[in-house]
Amino acid sequence: MRKILLFAAFIFAAFPAFAKNLALPAKNPIATISVPDKWKMQEIAYGYSAMSPDGDIFFSAEYATGDKGVERMMKNNTQWMKENKITATSAPKEDRIVVGDIECKIMRIEGKDKNGPTIVDFLFMPAGKDRLIMLTIWGSEKERAANQKDIDAIEASLKLIN
Repeated sequence: MRKILLFAAFIFAAFPAFAKNLALPAKNPIATISVPDKWKMQEIAYGYSAMSPDGDIFFSAEYATGDKGVERMMKNNTQWMKENKITATSAPKEDRIVVGDIECKIMRIEGKDKNGPTIVDFLFMPAGKDRLIMLTIWGSEKERAANQKDIDAIEASLKLIN
């Protein structure tokens, strides 16, 4: 019995926490992503959102097809920023980065919310056949640092389905 308990302890220590594996979209998926079980998840209009266990980091993974789908998704996210009282303090900055082995465009909005200075990153990645995946990460630099391990794991888990 003692050996079984030691083995179980080893397994839990050696492997990362369990995660929810999500398909984007649920029917005919174009990508998969994993979010730690300890994050609070919910389905949203174009995918999924999650909140870190400490409530400091908001994350979402969304998808759109065609120009009209992207336009609707962006309009939805503009409304989301208004609802969360996020205001930009400077013009958005654009760059290119690699997330989960996928090259994408990032639009960073530095601003403020009810807690003070904050950052909202929108990461756009092509997913073939006129499709797009967008990841959103919202939180201050300090909040991101406290949750960086989970954020890195989520981003690294993103895989396109070809």
